[in-house]
Amino acid sequence: MRALALLCLLSLAGCLGSVRQEGFATTGPISFLYSAHTNTVMTANDDGEAERLRRDWLADALKAHAMCPDGYVVDSRRFVPDAIGLFGNGGDILYIGRCLQPLPPPTPAIKEKQEIFINEKIRGEKG
Repeated sequence: MRALALLCLLSLAGCLGSVRQEGFATTGPISFLYSAHTNTVMTANDDGEAERLRRDWLADALKAHAMCPDGYVVDSRRFVPDAIGLFGNGGDILYIGRCLQPLPPPTPAIKEKQEIFINEKIRGEKG
């Protein structure tokens, strides 16, 4: 009986292998291509727990590659099946995205005009 229980535990341990099959490539200085493999466990739908996990993996990959410290946007998400037909149950989901860029600081002329406007507003309220 113990041997059977041990055998069951070992067979379940084989299922604990990593579901995470991914790929990452930079396609430009601020753009990337990320792929995540799907199967019957990690479904290809874009509205469930599997998609949330893939989005977390994408964020981890960007951090690992020191990209997008100010955030990112996914411009395109596409499913590429491994096989088409009755037995096709997996494939790759490709995420094409780019890093968000911080806004540049205001030019000195604009900053100077803002200060003049604020000073005139303050004088007008006091006087």
